[in-house]
Amino acid sequence: MLSKYFVYFIIYSFLGWVYETIYCTIHEKTWQNRGFLYGPCIPLYGIGATVAQIIFIDLPYEQLHNASYPVIFLVCAFGSFILEYSTSYCLEKKFNARWWDYSDFPLNINGRVCLIFTCCFGFAGIIVTQFVIPPIMRVMVLIPGIIIELFALLFMFFLGMDMALTISALTSFAKDFERINDQINAQMAEKIENIYKKEEIKEQIATEAVKEWIKNATETQRGQFRHIAKFTHPVASTKNLLNKGSQYLRHRKNKSC
Repeated sequence: MLSKYFVYFIIYSFLGWVYETIYCTIHEKTWQNRGFLYGPCIPLYGIGATVAQIIFIDLPYEQLHNASYPVIFLVCAFGSFILEYSTSYCLEKKFNARWWDYSDFPLNINGRVCLIFTCCFGFAGIIVTQFVIPPIMRVMVLIPGIIIELFALLFMFFLGMDMALTISALTSFAKDFERINDQINAQMAEKIENIYKKEEIKEQIATEAVKEWIKNATETQRGQFRHIAKFTHPVASTKNLLNKGSQYLRHRKNKSC
C-alpha cells in the first residue's frame, strides 16, 4: 500500500514539474528547470495530488466519492493554502530563501500565499481529481504489485540521492554567503571613512568577495550556483550576492564565447 502511494507521489510530482517547467519556460522565453530538487520532480504537487486522491477517491466514504465541485474546490484550495504557507515558511527558516514569492500579487500573506493562486489550486484540484487521477489509477491497477514495489524502491533511491545533494548544496551555499556577508561587514568597519560613500564601498566589497568565491569554486559548485540562483527568491542580503554572482558568471561566459 505504501509503495503504491509513493509511486503515485512520484508520478504527480513529475507531472507538476512538467507543468511548471512548460509554463515558466514560455513565460520567461528561456529554459526553466523548475523545482526544489535537481531532478524532474516537485514534491509539493506530489503531496497535494496524493492527498486529494486519498480524500476523494480512496477513503471508504460515499459522500467524498460523490463530492460536488464546490466541495472539491474548497478542500483543495484550503489544503494548498496550508501546504504552500507551511512549506515556504520551513524552507525560508532552513535555507534563508523561498522557492516562490507572491509579494507582487494582491491579497497575499507574507508573499507565501495569495488568493489568486489559492483559487487556481482549488480549480486545479477539480481537474486533477476528475480527469488526471482516474486514468493513472486504471493503469496502476494493471501493474503487478511486485513491479510497483520495485519502482517504489528505485524512485526512493533516486529521490533520496537528489534530496541529499540538494540539501547539501543549499546548506553549503547558505554558510558561504553568511561568511561573505560577515566578511563584507568586517571590511566595512575598517574602510568606512565617509558616510556618504558607504553604499558605494559596500557594493565594491561585495562584488570582489563574490568574484573571489566563484573563482575558487569548482565547476560542480558553479553549476549548483546557477541552479539555485534560477529558482530561489532569497532574502535581501543573499539576493544581492546571488545577483552579483549570476552577472559575473554571465560575463565570464560571454568573454569565453
